[in-house]
Amino acid sequence: MLRRLALVCAALALAACATTERGPGPGPRPEPEAAFALQPANFSDIPDWTSADLAPALTAFRRACDGRRLRAPDASLPGGGRYGGTVGDWAPACAAAQNVAPGAERAFFEANFRPFYVRGPGEARLTAYYEPIIEARRFPDAQFSAPLLRRPGDMISVNLAAFAEAYDNEALRGAPRTLTGVIVGNEVRPYPRRDQISPTSDQAFAYAHPVDVYNLQIQGSGRIAFPDGTQSRAAYAAQNGYRWRSALGALRDSGELQGGATWANFKAWSNQRGPEATRQALNADPSYVFFQEEVITDPNAGPNGASGVPLTPLGSIAVDPAYHPYGAIVFVDGQYDGQPFRRLLVAQDTGGAIRRGPLRGDVFFGSGPQAGQGAERMNAPARWWTLLPRGVPVA
Repeated sequence: MLRRLALVCAALALAACATTERGPGPGPRPEPEAAFALQPANFSDIPDWTSADLAPALTAFRRACDGRRLRAPDASLPGGGRYGGTVGDWAPACAAAQNVAPGAERAFFEANFRPFYVRGPGEARLTAYYEPIIEARRFPDAQFSAPLLRRPGDMISVNLAAFAEAYDNEALRGAPRTLTGVIVGNEVRPYPRRDQISPTSDQAFAYAHPVDVYNLQIQGSGRIAFPDGTQSRAAYAAQNGYRWRSALGALRDSGELQGGATWANFKAWSNQRGPEATRQALNADPSYVFFQEEVITDPNAGPNGASGVPLTPLGSIAVDPAYHPYGAIVFVDGQYDGQPFRRLLVAQDTGGAIRRGPLRGDVFFGSGPQAGQGAERMNAPARWWTLLPRGVPVA
């Protein structure tokens, strides 16, 4: 049954692929449709390399090394990507990273890596995201009315990347890496859209304001705070497969939202207009994210990214894993609040809005309202470099 189901999914994906498809200084700039390539560079080519704060990236790199300790040395880096070599290729740098003293981060990266300028298709842009902290309740009331739902038991996921390799099929390689669906009789169909989801009675583990729940879904995870002072984490568990469309942006474009498309304005609008208007506004986004509740073991660490390791504030970045493997080290040259934004980051997460090419990234800013206010202001073009361990082939 499972084999037949997988073949059906692969066939559906193949048919779909045949018909459809998170200012820099001087220097080389990627053309919009340039082919993906890594161009050898020098550390002296990277702007502000000698003055950038590299400590968060070293923390994130150590966490990436810890996250792949159980992988075989000849295994590729997790997530996919088009470069990076094997886990064993990174082992010497991972070992050396454990003994780097504060202030010696730059010498470590220069001794163990070589830089490459990243060229490729798609938009070269940086945005940012964060981990919200929202008020929640165990039972619903008039204010805390929206559920945080666990992954539904009828949801299935199909790994298309595995079928692409098994069938040596280029059309499947161009498809999303996974499909999310539901079995209806003998057919596999897309999982329901946001406005069609009917949760079961035991699926909710907490309740919060509808706009706060939507914010958690956009960010991918968040901390939920209860009246007794305790906190837990609503961690990403699954998504229904639909491409994200901003309900906040749709409300702004309709002229309903005054004062700008911010979460505070959206929440104020929701409180004024009521639950039915809020539900209709949120239904403009067919995407829906499910969560699982987790204990917070380290308050200073962010949630686990798609790579399976905790995110590091201003040290982790969400990327398109079709190009960058998880654990890749990238340097970005962009702008933030009118000033240069030049940082070394580790690829440890992804998202639906980020899977748009090798030059699209979403920087993790941290947890809480201050991180959220900062993340809202990040939106700028950027240039990219990546660092590879010395001796590792580019391809």
